[in-house]
Amino acid sequence: MSLNHLKNIGPLIINLDGIELSNSERQLIQHQLVGGIILFSHNFISKKQLKSFVNDIKSIKDNLLITIDHEGGRVQRLMNGFTRLPSFEKISEIKDADLRAQIAYQVGYISGYELSKISIDINYSPVVDINHNKTNNLLKDRTFGDNVDNIISLANEYVKGSLDAGILPVLKHFPGHGRVITDSHTEECFSDVKMNELLDTDILPFKILHDQYAEANLPIMTNHILYKNIDEFITTYSEEWLIRQSNMIFSKKPFFISDDVEMFSATVLDGKKISCEKRVLLALRAGCRMIIATTMQDNKIIKNKASPQYFNKNYLTDDIIKYFEKNHDKMSKIVIPKAIDESRERYGECLVNMKQMGL
Repeated sequence: MSLNHLKNIGPLIINLDGIELSNSERQLIQHQLVGGIILFSHNFISKKQLKSFVNDIKSIKDNLLITIDHEGGRVQRLMNGFTRLPSFEKISEIKDADLRAQIAYQVGYISGYELSKISIDINYSPVVDINHNKTNNLLKDRTFGDNVDNIISLANEYVKGSLDAGILPVLKHFPGHGRVITDSHTEECFSDVKMNELLDTDILPFKILHDQYAEANLPIMTNHILYKNIDEFITTYSEEWLIRQSNMIFSKKPFFISDDVEMFSATVLDGKKISCEKRVLLALRAGCRMIIATTMQDNKIIKNKASPQYFNKNYLTDDIIKYFEKNHDKMSKIVIPKAIDESRERYGECLVNMKQMGL
């Protein structure tokens, strides 16, 4: 595996308002705290437009990550001109085990190839949560099911395909979102599950896959669930989870990326709303290397092209700058894979096979 190590990346991953950069967004990207951009469907019209947009973004700063949620199924940000990918649930329902594994690899490869061709670095996929509760609308059709061995096997193939295509996949949502029926986007999430049960089930896909790809140091996305029997903080803000427990769980310290801290469950602590600055500092001190913060929870901000003002006011604060400047030398580096040499030929083979399967 050919790898490119990037360091001194700012801790914030933010969104942009449109299909081309405004002057205020250009200035925002240059800030030392901004380390990544997360793309959404409102940033996209066509492949040509998006490639130009991404190249423009990257021309401003060398060590800036371009990221996206592109799982397949109902969570696929790019449609027109991109392969329509099956959901993980659909892949898991293929009866033949060998064919199931082959398709998982090919879906990872196809998505990775198409994203890498427009210079996207990271895909927030695969979902390796165990779907314990079929009424969980957040995870519905987004997981490989409820069998731990199948999840690990299929996610492994998907990860392998993504890395071969030159895209860094992200395992999510640590330590598992499948035991709650609430949606952390809109409400607080709590679980009474005990640690020993999680270690035997939900945590296994994260542990096994991260240890298996230790060289790539696969990023792991944290969830915003509060496990009452383990800590008083949600995972994203929990030193217990991201430092003490992770030191025992993983063979190498993971590169933790938070889920969006603008989601409701991340905006409250002890029943009271907390500032954006406090969210970032809590996450960084707990062990998150990067924090996603978007204005996607409030359409008015994007509609009014006001995201740069929102980020400047709420996230680019003196205390966060001081923390980053003091600690950035000790922060984990991220590793971006390079595509294998025969990538185009393999991409064509994967597409043909997918069509033959009717996926």
